[in-house]
Amino acid sequence: MRFQREEWSATLPELRPLFARLWDDVAIDKERFTAECDEEKYAKLDEQKILHLVTAREEAKLAGFFLCFVWPNAHYLGAGEMAFTDMYYVLPQYRRGNVGIRLFAFMEATLRERGVVKFYTSHKKHRDRSAMMKILGFKATDIVYSKVLG
Repeated sequence: MRFQREEWSATLPELRPLFARLWDDVAIDKERFTAECDEEKYAKLDEQKILHLVTAREEAKLAGFFLCFVWPNAHYLGAGEMAFTDMYYVLPQYRRGNVGIRLFAFMEATLRERGVVKFYTSHKKHRDRSAMMKILGFKATDIVYSKVLG
């Protein structure tokens, strides 16, 4: 398995099918929200150097990806850039052998190289990744609630 930093625009055609699989796997409120990625918005964020994408590949085949937004947190003026997980996914056939842990660790390494000072991530309650988060040295800091309003 090879892990690497990739560009959004070059990787997007391969990412699209994985977005749909991610939605099938973890999305909630499916009766209200559909899987439709705003590719134009992501492209603008990429132009602004806000997107940070890493991938896992077996040979040339995309096995998984991890996408973060990186920018200064407005709560901490002058603290530096922080990373906020947007989405991550590993194809089911690659979930054994610590591919997920290695993908997270690689993301962390590339964020450190970029100078990021803090890394925020989460997981769906029905897809609990707490054990993996502990292995990677994350600590639980928040409980997130959601409510459909419209």
